[in-house]
Amino acid sequence: MKLKAIFAQYLIIGLLIAVSALPLKAFCQEQSPADMINIVEAQEITTSINLQNIAVLHYTSEGLLLSDVVQLTQWQRTFSLTPIPENKVLWVRFQIQNSGNINIPLMLIAGNTFIDRIDGFLVDEQGRIIQSIQRNNANPNSAASGLHGFRMALTSRPDQLLSVYLRINDDGPAILPVELWDEESFEQQSSIRLILLGALSGGLSLLATYFLITYMLKNAPARFWFAIFSVASMTTLLSAEGILPSLFNLPAFAAEITAFSLTISLFAAIKIGRDIFVPVSRVWLRAHYILLVVPIVTLFLYNDFWQLISILGIIIAFLVSKLFATLMYRSKIDMRSTIIYFCGWLAIGLVAVLEVLSFAQGASHLSYSAALPFAFTCFGIMLIGVAIISREHSLVYRQEHEQATIISNLQHFADVFDNTAEGLYAAKSDGTLLRANTAFTSLFGFESERQLLATLHKIHDLFSDPVEADLLLGELSSQRTVLGKEFRGKRVDGREFWFSISSQIVKANGDAEHFGSLFDITERRVNQINLQYLNTHDQLTGLHNRRHFLQLLNDKITQSNVSDQKFAVFYIDVDQFKIINDTCGHAAGDVFIKELAHELYEVFDPKWIFARLSADEFGLIVEFSDESRINATTEKILSQVRNFEFKWDRHRFSQSVSIGIARHELNATDAEELLSFADTACIVAKESGRDKVHVFSKDMDTKNSYERELYWVNEVTRALKEDSFELYFQHYRPLNKADDNDYYEILIRLRTETGDLTLPEFFMPAAERCNLSNKVDKWVIENYFIWLNTNSEYMHKLAKCNINITGHSLSDDDFQFFLLNAFEKYHIPPEKICFEIRETLAIIKMNDVIAFIKQFKRLGCTFAIDDFGSGFSSYAYLKNLPVDYVKIDGNFIRNILTDPIDLAMVTSIRDVAGAMSIQTVAEFVESDEIMVQLGKMGLDFAQGYCIAEPAPLIDFVSYNGRAL
Repeated sequence: MKLKAIFAQYLIIGLLIAVSALPLKAFCQEQSPADMINIVEAQEITTSINLQNIAVLHYTSEGLLLSDVVQLTQWQRTFSLTPIPENKVLWVRFQIQNSGNINIPLMLIAGNTFIDRIDGFLVDEQGRIIQSIQRNNANPNSAASGLHGFRMALTSRPDQLLSVYLRINDDGPAILPVELWDEESFEQQSSIRLILLGALSGGLSLLATYFLITYMLKNAPARFWFAIFSVASMTTLLSAEGILPSLFNLPAFAAEITAFSLTISLFAAIKIGRDIFVPVSRVWLRAHYILLVVPIVTLFLYNDFWQLISILGIIIAFLVSKLFATLMYRSKIDMRSTIIYFCGWLAIGLVAVLEVLSFAQGASHLSYSAALPFAFTCFGIMLIGVAIISREHSLVYRQEHEQATIISNLQHFADVFDNTAEGLYAAKSDGTLLRANTAFTSLFGFESERQLLATLHKIHDLFSDPVEADLLLGELSSQRTVLGKEFRGKRVDGREFWFSISSQIVKANGDAEHFGSLFDITERRVNQINLQYLNTHDQLTGLHNRRHFLQLLNDKITQSNVSDQKFAVFYIDVDQFKIINDTCGHAAGDVFIKELAHELYEVFDPKWIFARLSADEFGLIVEFSDESRINATTEKILSQVRNFEFKWDRHRFSQSVSIGIARHELNATDAEELLSFADTACIVAKESGRDKVHVFSKDMDTKNSYERELYWVNEVTRALKEDSFELYFQHYRPLNKADDNDYYEILIRLRTETGDLTLPEFFMPAAERCNLSNKVDKWVIENYFIWLNTNSEYMHKLAKCNINITGHSLSDDDFQFFLLNAFEKYHIPPEKICFEIRETLAIIKMNDVIAFIKQFKRLGCTFAIDDFGSGFSSYAYLKNLPVDYVKIDGNFIRNILTDPIDLAMVTSIRDVAGAMSIQTVAEFVESDEIMVQLGKMGLDFAQGYCIAEPAPLIDFVSYNGRAL
């Protein structure tokens, strides 16, 4: 439907333009009486005269003879564009008079190349026919057949009145040129027109030849179609002039030859437009292709009148479309080519307008100055050719510019390749090195790419183990891409290092090549080794840590079950270790533990597994064959510790240890159970007066464990009923900004029946095992909320209050409802509360923790992971926990000034947390020097005795208001 609409639109536009170009008198002229004078004075014809305003006409039947026509009356002067009626002929009459005294030779011309038949009769005053002539396209040999319509030479003698009758038999429009020429002027003008026709044809032929030859050289489609366009335009013009039909003795097919040539010309013009306006709308192209069908169809389906009207309409519509397309697609080509192309079609359009005006006024082909339409035609076609060349130059310039840009980009890429920090290389599929950048050559110790390629021929030479290179190439061959593979490399001086390599196979120049990048990861690998060491060893003493000790103990149990090897687990607890910490500080306590571990290690067999289990507890696995070895070992331990004296400043300490022993012959199922047996025995030894040894037995375990568990459960239950818990707080401060607001953590203490104030590590394990911990959490939250609501003057300065939550609370729906109601009941802003969750608990109850965090984050609460870094599985789980803070385990903070491993650990945690937009809190900050170091490292908060010691909440003082 779109194509039909476009075609109809173009046709209507063409017809409107054609009709608007017609003078009004071409459609209707005033009628005159039959006896109106229609005499032409021969002496007044200097060049030519148009007879349309002089001659009269009459429509008759085809069989009417001249003798009958002479007798007709009611001749008229109404010339119309309408066709001559079917089975009718048109008679035209006028008279020639010579008032002079000499003969005057004249030439009468009428019609055009396409008219079917004209009969001319010259009648004297007596009504005698003195001359007759006929032009008949069906008879090429007729006397009046000229190149361009009917011609009749006649002589006007003095005082002679001649009547001229023209009989026109055609199905074209009734308006047609009828002119009387001075014979000499006619011959002169005809010669000029033939010369111009020859010049135009020669010029178009030269253009066609030039563009055809250059097309074959440059393979530019627009040039080929312009050559076709030039030839087709020339043949259209020569056909319209009657030259081609006469040349091939086919005057009856003049219209068909002209229409066919015009169609080819328009088709070539469409192709030229398509190549110039790339890309062009498909709808636009299809509409034009459909227009080309119209001239061919009208030749076979309609008469000459409608053929002429349709061809004129299509020509005008096509020209308008060309001009419109030039304006519409001007942005797709350069402005110079646009202007030239537009001017070319504008010139051809002017020729079309001139031809339409000539046709509408009934003027002959010789009536206008012949040079004007020929000049415009030649100029227009030439401009289109120039536009094509200009367009090609623009494209060449654009391509050269793009090539220059590509070359510049390639140079840029070459610079990037050569100067990037990563080592880049290219190699054949078999590993032969082709290219390497500066970073690559430097990485392997070479000064230049040339030196490297001369020394190392294949990537196998880069590896410490060439087999690894074969594995890499094999994986590349099957997977096509390898990412982040880590191998050991070898520098030119023989030193080994670790590198990470990524590469892929790409088809280049028909051959498979692989391109890759690599960079030095030696430092990272060393850090990984260090982290693995830290994951299995205690940082302070260098002994195995609890986790690794349990793994080794499990392995020992497995081996012993197979080999019947006997062994025992020693649980060694330092007596009264708290005295050293309280007296001299944690730094002194750390030094004591390190020295004690060294003293104990000296009396142990190097094959024994020795570990630090907690702050003041050690574990030992001793193989034995009889009881004497166990006894001897315990004596050595007790004796060594008794003889060890610890000095710190002016203080001297003599310590003792309590030892619990559990034999594997008790058939413990796993390491945790066996270690718990030893722990129970150690507690019994402590309760027996310290500096004692106790061997675990099943009966002893049940009795003592139950009594301790029952004691603390009773104490917690009593405290819940009697409100014997007490709330403490401890300030912590931001390190990277000045802030007058308060930041503190809420702590809990239990006042026993004897009046002792007990830390939570003593009673909370029993409370958790007996499902009392969620009640303790509720007591803490409600009593703190009541205090904060009552002391609302502290509310506005509160930035963040941290409250610890246990595992049972996280999975208890009732606790969540309690917490929601507490916020609303006591009017506590949720954004001021941060809930702390122990790292081990977060890992064990991951799903419950995530659900709880999401629930209360929607209210505005924040969350922190406590004791972060106590296990290196922390990193694996942290990315899944939507927390806001990580509280770095104090074991990493205490010795950060002296222990580079602790420093590396804290730096690593800071970087990981920063990448996840999580803020960091350092625990156990006990000196100003440590706090300054943490601030330099970029940690966000610090908490510890250096900031503030825990104090009762009832004695709360704002941080900035406390006594210094």
